Amino acid sequence: MNKDNNFLPPDNFQESRREKIVYRTSSTNIGLGILTIISAYDLKFIDLEKAIIKLENIINTIEKLEKWNGHLYNWYNTKTLKPLMPRYISTVDSGNFVGYLFTLRSFLEEKKHTQYEERIMNLIQIVDKTIQNTDFSRLYSEENRLLSIGFNVEENSITDTYYDLLASEARQASLVAIAKKDVPFKHWNNLSRTLTKLGKYKGLISWSGTAFEYLMPNINIKKYEGSLLDESCKFMIMSQRKYAAKLGIPWGISEAAFNLKDLNSNYQYKAFGVPWLGLKRGLADEMVVSSYGAILAITDYPKEVIQNLKILEKQGMHGKYGFFESIDYTPSRLPVGKTRAVVETYMAHHQALILLSINNLINDNIIQKRFMQNPEIKAVDILLQERMPQDMLITKERKEKTRRIKYLGYDNYVENKYTNIKEFPRRVNILSNENYLIEINYKGEGYSKYGDLLV
Repeated sequence: MNKDNNFLPPDNFQESRREKIVYRTSSTNIGLGILTIISAYDLKFIDLEKAIIKLENIINTIEKLEKWNGHLYNWYNTKTLKPLMPRYISTVDSGNFVGYLFTLRSFLEEKKHTQYEERIMNLIQIVDKTIQNTDFSRLYSEENRLLSIGFNVEENSITDTYYDLLASEARQASLVAIAKKDVPFKHWNNLSRTLTKLGKYKGLISWSGTAFEYLMPNINIKKYEGSLLDESCKFMIMSQRKYAAKLGIPWGISEAAFNLKDLNSNYQYKAFGVPWLGLKRGLADEMVVSSYGAILAITDYPKEVIQNLKILEKQGMHGKYGFFESIDYTPSRLPVGKTRAVVETYMAHHQALILLSINNLINDNIIQKRFMQNPEIKAVDILLQERMPQDMLITKERKEKTRRIKYLGYDNYVENKYTNIKEFPRRVNILSNENYLIEINYKGEGYSKYGDLLV
């Protein structure tokens, strides 16, 4: 977050890559970057003057960024500040960004009677304007009573897919949109509250069964003891620990980079979760544990999280700049004879979540308290106090069997050798429907045909 990047956080840093820094950033990264400055002050890494200077730098950059109906685009080039193509508005990222602006506003209000009053009041005005101008009604479907996942600016159309679960990283967007009166209260009631059970315990299901979906919003949003969301977060953590114990690995399963690289040596990224918590299929097929996925739970389970981090550290997870992104235990992505692979990269938003979680732990949920102090948020905090329902819709009652990981050894290693080219089987793949046919052989040669026309 320096002058070279216009004071915005670059998305990730990876020492093993030719280009160590990726010069792009998202609206979530930018919002989390703001909160890391505040946390650096809270944790006494920097003084107030330095915090104000850093906040002025990033806020001034945000003012320069091209926007759509007040929303930041999903991705920007940190060097040129141009939106990356195709231009897209992500609802969840906008919700995160505006939520973090509410927290920033409370922090500035705390400090406005200091020697920096004039500068702070200027920042408050800019933050207020940015919050008010971000219009979530453009992302809301009156027909479905739900927020779309986003808006495609190139096609000038809202995406016809919607966030419809309460246990989702998008619930901050829902809460903020309601608080701003951009969408009606009834939207919150339209989010699914389908539950699942494990033994005598129960909790909300999510799409991917990740720690991210349940715990990331809690950086900002208060959990009321015994509420539906509080009980579901505890249920998720219990499920994580039980599932990981059966697999014989640490816990902290969430969306993360994993042990697969593209041609530019960038690690690939996707969601990993607990099978009985997620509606998504195939969650049991891969095992990836992230450092931040467990640290998000540190305010509720500090001892258990620290014990888990010690295991991760022993397995090579700790690097020069802190905990690496993840460890991949998926056998199909490991060299023969290996049981794990450390994903040696640092994702900006995950490192930020680690720092913010530590700040909430040490300073008694100070980030949550600042967010909840806003009058707009106070007006809707009744939504967060919903209790576990008596009449429940239960899903995934038949749980997938958890199988311990089987690693590849030389016993089942198969090698085919061909000494004569004539023996080599000519493999061809053909896909076709009634009208269109495509054929490709093992050399990559092929053709496609529509009716009698060669394409």
